[in-house]
Amino acid sequence: MNWGTRIALALALFMALIVSFGIYMVSKDTDSLVAEDYYERGLNYDHLRKIDSMHQSTDTVQVSPKQ
Repeated sequence: MNWGTRIALALALFMALIVSFGIYMVSKDTDSLVAEDYYERGLNYDHLRKIDSMHQSTDTVQVSPKQ
């Protein structure tokens, strides 16, 4: 087997590997970054942030410098 045949065989194997990875990724039907209740989670997060910011503003103590 000469070097040209080996290069062609290596490229064919590499392309088959890439194609098989592509088929595997397309056949998976799970999208881990997408949630069914995405909008509700966002609203809940906004509500929790608002409550947290109100608690932070009431937790601070105003200290006046001594004169």
